[in-house]
Amino acid sequence: MKKIITYIALGLAVVFGATSCNQDNAPAEGKGELSLKVMFNDQTRATAEELAADCTINIYNSEGLIRTYKGIDAVPATMWLTTGEYRCDVLAGTESAASFTDKTYKGSKSFTISAGATTAISVECRINNVIAAVAFDATIADQFSSYEAVVGGELTDDKALTFNNSTASTGYFTLAKGVTALQWQFSGTHVKYGAFSKTGTIEGVEKGKKYNLTFTYTKGTPEGNLVFDIAVVKTTEDIDDNIIFEADPTGVAAVGKWEVWATHATLKANVSESEFGSEGIAIQVRAQGTEEWTVIDATKMGDNLFSVVASGLAPETTYEYQLVVNGEAVGSSKTFKTDHIATIPNAGMEDWNSGEGWPMPYATGGTSWWGNGNKAADMAGLVISESDASTYAEGTKSAKLSGKRIQILSIDKVAPGNLFSGSFVATVGTKGGKVNFGRPFTARPSAMKVAYKYTCGAITHNEGGPSNDPTPHAVGDPDRCHIYIALGDWDYKTFGGSSESPVQVNTTDVSTLFDPNNDAVIAYGELVKGESVSEWTEEVIRLKYKDTERRPTHIIISCSSSKLGDYLTGSYNSVLWVDDFELIYDENVVTE
Repeated sequence: MKKIITYIALGLAVVFGATSCNQDNAPAEGKGELSLKVMFNDQTRATAEELAADCTINIYNSEGLIRTYKGIDAVPATMWLTTGEYRCDVLAGTESAASFTDKTYKGSKSFTISAGATTAISVECRINNVIAAVAFDATIADQFSSYEAVVGGELTDDKALTFNNSTASTGYFTLAKGVTALQWQFSGTHVKYGAFSKTGTIEGVEKGKKYNLTFTYTKGTPEGNLVFDIAVVKTTEDIDDNIIFEADPTGVAAVGKWEVWATHATLKANVSESEFGSEGIAIQVRAQGTEEWTVIDATKMGDNLFSVVASGLAPETTYEYQLVVNGEAVGSSKTFKTDHIATIPNAGMEDWNSGEGWPMPYATGGTSWWGNGNKAADMAGLVISESDASTYAEGTKSAKLSGKRIQILSIDKVAPGNLFSGSFVATVGTKGGKVNFGRPFTARPSAMKVAYKYTCGAITHNEGGPSNDPTPHAVGDPDRCHIYIALGDWDYKTFGGSSESPVQVNTTDVSTLFDPNNDAVIAYGELVKGESVSEWTEEVIRLKYKDTERRPTHIIISCSSSKLGDYLTGSYNSVLWVDDFELIYDENVVTE
């Protein structure tokens, strides 16, 4: 495919020329002379005059801006500058986020002024926009009764342009700060298959370069169902992109990256049922480099489209897969690589460290991963999270999380026993504390297993709760323990924590309490128990994924002897023991 390097030479040039010095106008000592005129190349006279009248000329030295002129007529015929280093910037045109006509131009040139001499420089100005040219191959008009493509830094009315067979083919974009990609969306009505929409992104676009997007439809088999793929060819030069909508022939389809997990993957195949029928369809799978295939019967997903879930796979392993019809391999094979897994540090609660008079669960090697609220309770000489060697589900210890009553002068509060991934930050007066939730984590488990016991006390303190919690929590009602796991891509700059533990919770400010419905939460699962559990019980908490096409950056695990402990509602008689945490990576992924 042809790659095009297109430097849209605007030809707007600002030329600083000089007149000769003589004794009548000799410069002062330490100065040099500069005179200015403007030249335009490859522009119509009208355009050249408009740009010259409207351009901004800025001159800088090492200390910053020293001269600015609006329009070429504002520049003095003779300009004296102190000897030294300078830079001249020229800006022209009309800035728009997205326009078929408005363009901006920019040029910059460094120069040196010498005493008693004249200096001439040329500043070449070029388009300062990202340029996109859209074309529709004849196959699009042949196969779509209506169609359009929207292109922009963002696909909104004010930042994007809509292209069709009646609009201009070239658009000019001024991208917002930090935006380095052009987004596009093709929408159309296929004459046979109906409405269709597809989006894509061209990464790493640059100002002054032109990106040619050509949309092409290539008809293929199978006849009954059309599977669209996008082929985007990119280079480090300007881009000539052919975006091809193409039906895959009979054979396995390329696996989507979000359909591959650590131990399972969803694999699909296109089968021309008019040629092969719909019976005896399977997909065979094997680890790359091995001999033996595992054949998995396929499920019909639609006309000519079949699917299997390959499970029991090994993490971070490359697999090969191929379509099988009535026992015979059909088409070429393709490959995919399974995702990685991650484990929970100190999952068995074996490693504890007593520092500053309060016990803390640490990961092997002494690196803190778990946190608790012992520092907040320490003001009353209490311990709410501690190691318990008298009872455990595995190993030799468990974590004992005990609700405690805090009575200091007129203060009478309940502090729930708690344990969480993250760190304690600080106490907030005598009313609460700040903690940072979360630890770095990029794997995608489907569930978490935990062993627990619970002594359910009657609620002793009621200071409220969330409006969406209908469970009674008056004094005397049964307390509830709470264990939850959340995966998300929280930004610590938004959520107030640190890059290590991004979500800060201030128990004196309910607006900061963890919200499982926040958009940053990718997956969530919880266990709530409102009665005593006297024996060690193993519970599998399944994660419900709100979005399977985002990768988490952090994991939050939280355990509390009182579900409403953040509201200072709970019981100082409630005790929760937890042990033997384990992340599960199976094919039973739950989505909302």
